[in-house]
Amino acid sequence: CDRPRLNLLGPVAVRAHGQALARRKPYFTELLTFLALRRQHGATREAISAAFGISAGKARDYTNTVRDWLGTNPRTGEPHLPNANKAPAAQVRGINVYQVDDGLLVDLDLFKRLRVRGQARGGAEGQRDLITALELVTGRSFDQQRQGGWSWLFEGERHDEYMTVAIADVAFTVATYYLEK
Repeated sequence: CDRPRLNLLGPVAVRAHGQALARRKPYFTELLTFLALRRQHGATREAISAAFGISAGKARDYTNTVRDWLGTNPRTGEPHLPNANKAPAAQVRGINVYQVDDGLLVDLDLFKRLRVRGQARGGAEGQRDLITALELVTGRSFDQQRQGGWSWLFEGERHDEYMTVAIADVAFTVATYYLEK
């Protein structure tokens, strides 16, 4: 697959096709996760600065590093992480934001889509979607985080807790369906 991937439904990991990181991969994985979880509206430089306790200049430098790491989207010819002034959300909001494009595959997003589709379809076809969603889970969600990091994850929407409940709910739904057969 020529698209970068972010795994959050188990040990946190990234597979990217741009410039390889020479150092601080856990840190930049965390920064990418921060941006990916804010994909809809993007993240301002100030939000990144506050979440990571860094200066605005460092936030810009570090997002440049993530941009290089993710590489270019072969479908669009543009970086997977556009410059803050070129992000789609920046055009809508009227402020510069960092926003990862839809070329980044995030297992958490795929899980959510499969869950919704499976529940909407129902029956055997829906169960196949739910089982496929469960196959994306490789361990405890957001596992093996960088030591001393991820404090922003515990503020606001708790994606880690939401996914734990969602996974249990899907597993229960699948088990119940097959026990009733």
